[in-house]
Amino acid sequence: MKHLKILLKNLTAAFSLLMLFSCASSPEKKIDSIYVMVYDYDSGEIMDVSVFMDGKKIGKTDIYGRFMYPCNAEKKAVIRVEKTGYESVETNACIKPGIVLYFKMGSSLYYAQKAEKLLDENSVQEALKMIDTALKIQERTDWHFLRKVILRRCENAE
Repeated sequence: MKHLKILLKNLTAAFSLLMLFSCASSPEKKIDSIYVMVYDYDSGEIMDVSVFMDGKKIGKTDIYGRFMYPCNAEKKAVIRVEKTGYESVETNACIKPGIVLYFKMGSSLYYAQKAEKLLDENSVQEALKMIDTALKIQERTDWHFLRKVILRRCENAE
């Protein structure tokens, strides 16, 4: 038993020395990608968002709403993100290695719920804007009905 303890101590010491002397400092890694991060208005990540650069699809976001794309030079580009059920968002950006682009996207459900809340608060004009945005993103019968309710409320307010 005593020999086993000594053997384990020696092995631990040898392993520690090996790790100590095998470590070498590596040169700083060059960041050669752009990063795209896509969230909803509740700060939740949105997965499977299509990412476009200058009109060409370059990929989709992962389950965390992130996407990396190789980039080794600076250039100007139009970046667009889109997903069914969400508004499309586009920006002109100066793309360079290491840049992080953040996008916030509203879903049709988000805008419809906002319209209902604004209607409850008697902000009928704002409610109308929100439901129209929801309908631009996604056509739904129940949202057309909500739009009619909002319009009726507008008529009664006048």
